Amino acid sequence: MKMGETRVTARIHGPKSYEDVEMVADTGATLTMIPESVAYSVGIARPGSVMVRLADGTTKAVPMGNAEVEIGDDRAPIRVLIGSEDVALLGLKVNPVERRLEPSVFSQYALA
Repeated sequence: MKMGETRVTARIHGPKSYEDVEMVADTGATLTMIPESVAYSVGIARPGSVMVRLADGTTKAVPMGNAEVEIGDDRAPIRVLIGSEDVALLGLKVNPVERRLEPSVFSQYALA
């Protein structure tokens, strides 16, 4: 774990099954994004899309669905964005010492 980065293991529940994934708790995000492969494997439908604003200020339509997310002893239904990591990983990180955003190199994790 890097300074200023919080990771959690979340269980994503869909109609068919569930899958455990490691996620970064992004303080700037207003919705949770999961990889399309996870949505497919647990059976989450994509009934529509929402517009999201990226770090560079552009907007993009991203598919969304409904899931239940479990972290520790808490489980709740939420709306999730469904897509590839290029939307979720905006290439920026928070520098808490200098209190600014800066370019970041992210690690890629395989979901088994």
